[in-house]
Amino acid sequence: MGRSKVQLKRIENKINRQVTFSKRRTGLLKKANEISVLCDAEVALIIFSHNGKLFEYSTDSCMEQILERHERYGYAERVLVENEIDTQVNSHLM
Repeated sequence: MGRSKVQLKRIENKINRQVTFSKRRTGLLKKANEISVLCDAEVALIIFSHNGKLFEYSTDSCMEQILERHERYGYAERVLVENEIDTQVNSHLM
C-alpha cells in the first residue's frame, strides 16, 4: 500500500504544524547532504522557521563562498539579459 497524497495547505493546529516542520526540515537537510555526497554538488540550504529561527546546511565549502558564487552568477545573468535586450532594441531601430 502506497502513501496517500498530502494536500498542500497550512496546518492549522500549531503543535501539528511544528512537528511537521521539524520532521520535514530534518528530511530536507538529509536530502541536501545526500545530493552533495552522491553527485559531488555544492549545496547551500537556508531555512527560517515561522519564529525566525535559522537552520542552515552547506557542503564542505563554506556557506559564504556558495552565496558569493550565487551572487556572481545572478549578476552575470542580469548583464547577459540586459545586453540581449539592448541588442534586440538596437536591431529594431535600424
